[in-house]
Amino acid sequence: MKAVRLPGSRPLVSHGPSFWESLYATETRPGWDMNGPTPLVQEVLDAAAALGLAPGPDLAVPGCGFGHDAADLARRGFRVTGVDFAPAALQGARERYGDLVTWCQEDWFAGTDAAFDVLFDHTCFVAMPPSRRPDYLAACARRLRPGGLWLGCFFHEVLTEGTFPYAVSMETLRSLAEPHFEILHLAKAEHSHPRRAGREFLVIGRKRS
Repeated sequence: MKAVRLPGSRPLVSHGPSFWESLYATETRPGWDMNGPTPLVQEVLDAAAALGLAPGPDLAVPGCGFGHDAADLARRGFRVTGVDFAPAALQGARERYGDLVTWCQEDWFAGTDAAFDVLFDHTCFVAMPPSRRPDYLAACARRLRPGGLWLGCFFHEVLTEGTFPYAVSMETLRSLAEPHFEILHLAKAEHSHPRRAGREFLVIGRKRS
């Protein structure tokens, strides 16, 4: 499947910390925010359970934003750390979910500790310029313990060009990820939010030794 963009175009935007901080500080509900967790949490966990994943491990959500997915995963029994470099995003997460999750202000690319058994990514990978994808996936592998799982929910089709979220085909995602992860599951999503139906896919990878 090729990555597809539907008609529409915007100029490329800045994606630095100040850009995201400004968005979270000025918008109580940014356009991508569903005001709750993605339904794909359940779908990807079901697929991962078939591969042996059970609640309990240390799980990180990079680019957690207001923390909806992180909180949902915590309620399902994982020890969750929500990571974002925008203080306003984490303030909003704390206001919504308190101490249910460990909230961490950090640049994900700069971290070096292999502190997690599982990563869940719904909006971080697709929010960054495609040129940063190889470094991001290397960072994800670096932050996982040996044999750790990377769970992703990504767009293969988006509505606008030149800005986030960026589409990625399943074939391209596989080629980018395989240096770091053994791909265990790669399939179209069946239970996306109605606003995203038919445009998302799931991936599960195990960190290579």
